[in-house]
Amino acid sequence: MAVENQTPTNATSSESIARRGDVDKCPICGSSVDRDAYHCATCRNYFCFHCRARLLPTDSQVECVNQECGYYGKLVCGLCDSPHDKKEAPLIYAEPVDGYWPLWLGIALIVGLVAWSMTVWWFGFFITILVFAAGGFWLQKKGFNIFGMESMVSHERSSSYRTCIRCQQPTKEIKAGASAK
Repeated sequence: MAVENQTPTNATSSESIARRGDVDKCPICGSSVDRDAYHCATCRNYFCFHCRARLLPTDSQVECVNQECGYYGKLVCGLCDSPHDKKEAPLIYAEPVDGYWPLWLGIALIVGLVAWSMTVWWFGFFITILVFAAGGFWLQKKGFNIFGMESMVSHERSSSYRTCIRCQQPTKEIKAGASAK
């Protein structure tokens, strides 16, 4: 089957994006409004420019920022203009992990006290330092976490964005209640 002669259909053409309902009447109270309106002066309600559903201040509302678009500056509900998810590069950072040096210090002190009880005090002190430093360094090199390590942590990230349903350009989200002022 050959696909090189087929022409792609443009889903953003003005013919495929048709506004719903009677655009000359308010979808809430039925009074006549301008066909480019998204607010009824009679009932003082805002409605989606595309699907004509009533917009409450808690609903997500967006408007197109492309001045050449027919939906420029018009309120569109979050159901008509749903967000798109975008996967971003993962966040990678090093996180310190505490080591078991207090336990190792206790073991070194016990070994040093045993050496002190058998010999003189300075030999026990020397053995304590030697066991703690050299033995801890050797165990750290062998993979035991004595003095602390850094582990690499990776967090997957994603973000969402919205585009105009007509021109596919970025949109601006209107804060809750901003259109009701």
